[in-house]
Amino acid sequence: MKVRISAVVALALAGFALGCGSSSSSDDKSEEAEHSATPQQAIAEIAAVRSGLAEALATYRAGDVRAADEQVGDTYLQHFELVEGPLEEVDHELNEQLEDTIREELREQIRADAGKAQIARLVKEINARLDQAEQALQS
Repeated sequence: MKVRISAVVALALAGFALGCGSSSSSDDKSEEAEHSATPQQAIAEIAAVRSGLAEALATYRAGDVRAADEQVGDTYLQHFELVEGPLEEVDHELNEQLEDTIREELREQIRADAGKAQIARLVKEINARLDQAEQALQS
């Protein structure tokens, strides 16, 4: 009896999980938010990007490579994606540089355990580009 109930519950939960939105729906909402953000909202998100990168750097310095990588990924998805739309409109090249540096280069360097000095240098470079992005969004 317990086995049947467990099986029924497991199937019900699996069906519920499948029915709770699809990734394309999530992707559509994320893309919509990215393009509907105002320059002022993007500037606020830049502050959150800086904070997330600082936390990831601290985590990396503490020796948790996996968590640092996840923090950078989360920061990118939750905050930088909201910067992309408005920044793309005012400075396509800078947007591409930031996108590639955060999403790919920084994460690759963290995963490769490139060393504290290298990761700190890269975060400093990203922050300098975020300064440029703020300036571009204010004009």
